[in-house]
Amino acid sequence: MNDRSDSNWPGTARNPLLLPASWLVGSVAGAYLLSRFLNYHPKSVEPIEARNVGRAPFLLPGERVRVVTFNVQFLAGAGYHFFYDGGPDTLVARGDIESTAMKIGAFIASSNPDLVLLQEVDCGARRTCYLDELTLLSSAFPERLQNHVAACYWRSKFVPHPKILGPAGTKLVIFSRYRLGKARRYQLPRTPRNPIVSDFNLKRALLEVEVPLPNGEYLTVLNTHLEAFPKGSNVMERQVQKLLERLNWLSRRNRPWILGGDFNLLPPGQSARLSPETRGIHREPSEIGAIYERYAGVPQVAEATGAQMHRCFTFTQRSGATRIPVRTLDYFFASPTVTIQGYSVQREGMLNVSDHLPLIAEFTLPAPGQRAMH
Repeated sequence: MNDRSDSNWPGTARNPLLLPASWLVGSVAGAYLLSRFLNYHPKSVEPIEARNVGRAPFLLPGERVRVVTFNVQFLAGAGYHFFYDGGPDTLVARGDIESTAMKIGAFIASSNPDLVLLQEVDCGARRTCYLDELTLLSSAFPERLQNHVAACYWRSKFVPHPKILGPAGTKLVIFSRYRLGKARRYQLPRTPRNPIVSDFNLKRALLEVEVPLPNGEYLTVLNTHLEAFPKGSNVMERQVQKLLERLNWLSRRNRPWILGGDFNLLPPGQSARLSPETRGIHREPSEIGAIYERYAGVPQVAEATGAQMHRCFTFTQRSGATRIPVRTLDYFFASPTVTIQGYSVQREGMLNVSDHLPLIAEFTLPAPGQRAMH
């Protein structure tokens, strides 16, 4: 019999928790280092390169511009029921992606916008066949809309989630018929999570680009996609406050701006008018009310909560083999010197393109020398 039995080794009989604890610390440290290696870690503000093609025209003071914002759901179309919505689907067929890109291209050509703000554009993701959807969309768009800028808000070399198990990449994109200038990406507050889990999740952002005018001034265009799964936290309020910080900064300097995107928030008062099956997990009062209190926005609250509020619905829900519009999640806002002339939600022909519908609005820019009125 060996006198140095296992019970005499340091850290076993004397401290039975030491060995498991050391393994736990080592495993956590290893997982953290791996997450740092695999994932994108943006700074609070990052410069982004804008790409201009050929001799793009300059935007002119006082000009009227037509703008589209559209969450394209990574070009999956409407035929899937994904795992994060309680369905079985995880991957999208290449043919469906290419077909959806062409449908969006046809819609953009027919609606003739000057600026297009897109959310959920995948690039290099396993779920979308590793395709560069920005390139697909650019090829499908009219030649006049080839100037663009993009910012990542999900990028990972490998996500170990059992429903993903591969690389992820998702971008905010702005296409423009006008010449683009300086661009920046602003990091938005994140939902509190385990730091390692958080590393693999989306890092919501605000994409901003300057559209220069011949007189040296410029219009600032901003695109965003706020948190979809707040998990009972105050992240929506924090993200809205971050947006307001930037909008207020621009407004105090009399710089005209247009903000659009998928806010994942209901208009103030809409929740009470929706059925429990269609209102989702949204709070009342809605956090987006803080922006409406300060700036003009569309859909207008009165219309988004009135008798014809269904005309303002931009998010669709599965109903058998099809999808139906059920609530409003997508918006435009504008600075005090930019006038919103009108807006509409494009429903016809778009219910099978994404889980969102495009929101279209027209704006008139300030005339030369016009100042903000507060």
